[in-house]
Amino acid sequence: MKKAVLLTYTFPPLSTGGTPVVINLCNHLPGNGWKVIPVTVKNHRGMATDETTLNDLPEDLKVTRVPHGNGKPSGQVKVSSRGALQRLIRFAVHNYILVPDRLITWAKDVVPVLESIVREERPHCIISFGPHHSLHLIAAGVCRSHTLPHIPFFGDLWLADSYVNWPSRINRLVEQLQERRVVTRARGLVATTEGSTGYFLNRYGDRCPPCHVAENAYDPRRMGPPAPPREKGEFLIAGWTGNFFASQSPFELIAGLEMFYGRNPDSRLRVRMAGDIDSESMKRLQRDPLAGRIMHHGRIPWDRVPVFQKDCDLLVCYITGRKGSELKNSSKTAEYLISGRSILAVAREGDLTERAREFGRGYTVEPSAADIALKLENIEYQWKTSSLSLPADYRAIEERFSAPAVMKRLAGFLDEMAAP
Repeated sequence: MKKAVLLTYTFPPLSTGGTPVVINLCNHLPGNGWKVIPVTVKNHRGMATDETTLNDLPEDLKVTRVPHGNGKPSGQVKVSSRGALQRLIRFAVHNYILVPDRLITWAKDVVPVLESIVREERPHCIISFGPHHSLHLIAAGVCRSHTLPHIPFFGDLWLADSYVNWPSRINRLVEQLQERRVVTRARGLVATTEGSTGYFLNRYGDRCPPCHVAENAYDPRRMGPPAPPREKGEFLIAGWTGNFFASQSPFELIAGLEMFYGRNPDSRLRVRMAGDIDSESMKRLQRDPLAGRIMHHGRIPWDRVPVFQKDCDLLVCYITGRKGSELKNSSKTAEYLISGRSILAVAREGDLTERAREFGRGYTVEPSAADIALKLENIEYQWKTSSLSLPADYRAIEERFSAPAVMKRLAGFLDEMAAP
């Protein structure tokens, strides 16, 4: 059996959009001839955790967890003075020293561990999963020292990530050089959509290594079979699972709901939201016309998410309309497709909307408040007068989005990339 070291910050009990990816790697690559050796951080900071995610890992999986620093927030700067100087120092540290991100300081702790694992295990390659993209730099250095194939796995893009706000041109220039170094020295690279791999091919041309699309997948053991159609109830229940954070703001979605209910005060649409949301958005949910119509459930355990999704009539994917968002595909798309429920993809026309339409016969709309309100009116009218559109070919969904199928294709790519 071949061996792959997996360098990742995103790992249970951390609960983010990338968590299902690394769980699927650990569960389904071994059945296709690849032993996964995860190396992750011991002390996750500042991100949501869920202990139930640990239950989905293989019982015999050996995970190496390496501490990051002394337990204090990475990049924390102690200064005796307060005010403008302190803010200036922190800004400079976070934007010009911790580049591309705070995990670059983890290198001094994790590189010796990686070196030891390489000597003992003799892996056939190192897979680095990002973001955080500093892990690609760390893995590239170790691979270069040991003449090992490096396979960066981009769960989200680096320079073209629509969620990122660049503090300055200098910062972006440095990260352009870093991305170029990682990509052009890699044996092969993995991304989650055709648009993402197309970005690398267009940007780096002949210097781009072979690319592979590994879809954000669902695990059949976790999701179970598609649920039968729901009987029409008193309300049309729309659901959303995930986290809003930073530039992934729900502003347009909430504005669209406000416009919709303002025009349709007697609407039977009710919305359930599960996950983290910023305080300002929470205030809007508690005011008219949304009060009493939008229910925020907070975080729900990982193992309860499939039940939550199947208890809805319509499941909503939402990605802000920033430049580059057309290259993204929500980590929830595959779960939504196999749930047996209708799908509404609120996103710029691109990889997400294509999947929702082609495989889910889903509804799509641009992330504009007016467009969202109109689409919701159309969906509610269809719910009242006929029935919502549902996926028609679950066999096609399974072949494209199930973790066993996705990881089998990825294993074949790794076989090629790890060959002499």
